[in-house]
Amino acid sequence: MGRAGRAGRWPGWIGLAVLLLGMGLRFYRLEAQSLWYDEGTSARLSEGPLRHILESAAQDIHPPLYYVLLYGWGTLVGRSVFALRAFSALTGVLLIAAVGNLTARLFGRRAAGLAMLLTAVHPLAIYYAQETRMYTLLGLWAAWHSVFWLAWQRRPRPGRALGLLLTGVAGWYTHYVFPAIPVAHFLGMLIDAGRGRLRRLIRWLGLQAWIGLAVLPWAPVAMTQLRQWPSPPQVPLPEALEAILRALGAGITLPPEVPSVVIVPPLIGIITGIIGKSIAFPKAPRGANPLGVWMALTMVLSPIGLVLGRGAYREANLKFFMAALPAFVALGAAGLETIRWLFRKHGGIGAERIGLVFALGLMLGPMGLSLQALYFDPRFARDDYRGLARTLAAILRPGDGVLLYAPGQVDVFTYYWPEAPLIPAPLRRPPPPEEIEGTLAPALRGRDRLFVLWYGEREADPEGRVERWLDTHAFRAEERWVGGIRLAVYGLGKLEEHPAPGVRFGEAIEVDGWGMTASPLRPGDVLGVAVRWRVLASIPTPYKVFVHVRGPDGRPVAQTDREPLGWRRPTTTWRPGEILEDRYGVWLPTELMPGRYPVVIGFYGPDGRRLPVFRDGQPAGEAWEIGIIEIRPVP
Repeated sequence: MGRAGRAGRWPGWIGLAVLLLGMGLRFYRLEAQSLWYDEGTSARLSEGPLRHILESAAQDIHPPLYYVLLYGWGTLVGRSVFALRAFSALTGVLLIAAVGNLTARLFGRRAAGLAMLLTAVHPLAIYYAQETRMYTLLGLWAAWHSVFWLAWQRRPRPGRALGLLLTGVAGWYTHYVFPAIPVAHFLGMLIDAGRGRLRRLIRWLGLQAWIGLAVLPWAPVAMTQLRQWPSPPQVPLPEALEAILRALGAGITLPPEVPSVVIVPPLIGIITGIIGKSIAFPKAPRGANPLGVWMALTMVLSPIGLVLGRGAYREANLKFFMAALPAFVALGAAGLETIRWLFRKHGGIGAERIGLVFALGLMLGPMGLSLQALYFDPRFARDDYRGLARTLAAILRPGDGVLLYAPGQVDVFTYYWPEAPLIPAPLRRPPPPEEIEGTLAPALRGRDRLFVLWYGEREADPEGRVERWLDTHAFRAEERWVGGIRLAVYGLGKLEEHPAPGVRFGEAIEVDGWGMTASPLRPGDVLGVAVRWRVLASIPTPYKVFVHVRGPDGRPVAQTDREPLGWRRPTTTWRPGEILEDRYGVWLPTELMPGRYPVVIGFYGPDGRRLPVFRDGQPAGEAWEIGIIEIRPVP
């Protein structure tokens, strides 16, 4: 076998042990968490047939290859959560081998073993190897495309050219960040001042032209998709660079309380590798590339530059830097190899081992913290659509409905609950008022309760038009956060209206009219209360409204507390003379015993003190009893 072939091999039994370690970490707790929003999209788009995948991918914001491969994989092994994620997990194992091969060609076989170890335990690589998305595949194509480029550049054989073509086309059809890799290769060829540089560059451009022809059929779709990519708010450059370095150095699950100083050792290792491999002792090991440092740097910086330059950086897009991870890890391994060489030169074999273990420990320490958080810290758990589907399936009754406001939620939610009673959501973003009325009003007619899973509504509906419509046509009873999903419960009962009762709260708020949903009710129903507030004077204190259903002992058996008008109009913004229509819902417990229960309403301030109530000008305590509801048993 030739010199180039020896450079491309990763170490034998050590490499196999590292691959097994990486496989174990990628399959550990693989299905412990639910599929989340984006994974639901992958599951739905990859259901097939092939024509449907291509048509659906054209409506998505990513190319189709990952979905096509996942369709083939699912046909063979099934479509369970474990099976779907196993495709990414096995791709992640292949990525370990690819990084070893890449590092061997850049820095030699000794560095390759270290690079494989770093990739095997790297939290960023493991995180996306446990996700049904295309980011591990993006890293794999970036690594193998670079391997074939380095091999072809050393000796341009037809097989290597074919590998360069195939991985290039595959990368383009996997993710739109991939083009940063051939850009890095182009810059690397400009750096290379060796003999025949111009001829190699021209031949390489010819290969890229063939890749371009293969991608050309998808180009119109790609241009449309790239124009539709969201433009997130700009993040200060230092803040963005810090987040990128944290992700590449220790993953996206490094707890926020861990200071960024912990990624300094990996950066020092990389800097040591850059200095050592290019300045202090530039002679490359056998089979390595003399310009390996600079070529690896271009492979790291090119994806970063593309994302930052296009204004596409946000925390959620740190996944794009899987394209930069192979070269980043290779640089880290080069640093470790440089440290090993320095300790051996100045202290012998014993010092070499101690120095290498110490340096490796400094690199692996932050990764260990990040891995612990990845597996066990609930702050980094994916949104639990599986748990939400199970919970709602258990409590929903005939007449209830579920509104999934983000379109992609339908894919993941119905993966777990295909028969869910879904309410159609407005499609346009942001939705015009006539579409909201025309979509929701007929869909909710005749229903009792509505469960809404809010996700991404601030981007899709910045003015909160849909939520405002619901707050004026239904009774919001409860809401809680489940990861990044806000679950809200609304009542849809018919209102019985009543005239002004002569009730005043303090000196500034008067009841101009009120209403309550008809009684009798059942346990689990949502009691609806509507009040018109007349503002008599300015209110300097931000009061909250409470609605309590009292039990026989006078204590609340059900309640709701919040600022008026769905948190949108604090009392400090009320103007004298205004009349405000306000609605509240109270979700009655399913275990509530039959009987008659009084309902009271009032205001309290930040200090917990309640506004006094006056009825026809006379003191009437600290809460106004608006009526009595009757609870009957569920038939």
